[in-house]
Amino acid sequence: MHTLVDKPCLYDMMQLYEDNYRYLLRILPEVKRISGTVVSEFNGRPVLFVDMLEQCPYTSIMAVTHYLSSGGGIASDMELKLRVSHDARVAEVIGYQGHVRILPVYRYPNRRMYQRHEKKQVNLFLREWLLYCLRYGFQFEPLSSPSSI
Repeated sequence: MHTLVDKPCLYDMMQLYEDNYRYLLRILPEVKRISGTVVSEFNGRPVLFVDMLEQCPYTSIMAVTHYLSSGGGIASDMELKLRVSHDARVAEVIGYQGHVRILPVYRYPNRRMYQRHEKKQVNLFLREWLLYCLRYGFQFEPLSSPSSI
């Protein structure tokens, strides 16, 4: 038996995407000007990489990877692929850890063992992760010129 609480509501999802956009812009304020890869350092170590995969006037597609220190080097901890719609002011996860094309609702159980509302869960994760980054000072420096990256 499924209740209304079990179903994702469009309003809730849009609010989540709007939150993600707002928090992303606080970390990466000049997202519309990025091309290539930008890096954020924390305590002198590169920990957050943004690879701009596609930059259009109204939409950006980017890969965001977080790294942890590991035995004198760094190891990939988390990778998200985001679609950022600048005109709608929303950011949503469209892939994570190698998973792509996330559906809003899955039958459960399913072949890949996704949660029923996997898309909502990964976007909630993005929101919590962006808040964590803000809390601990992960931020990118302003760009000096459009071609500086």
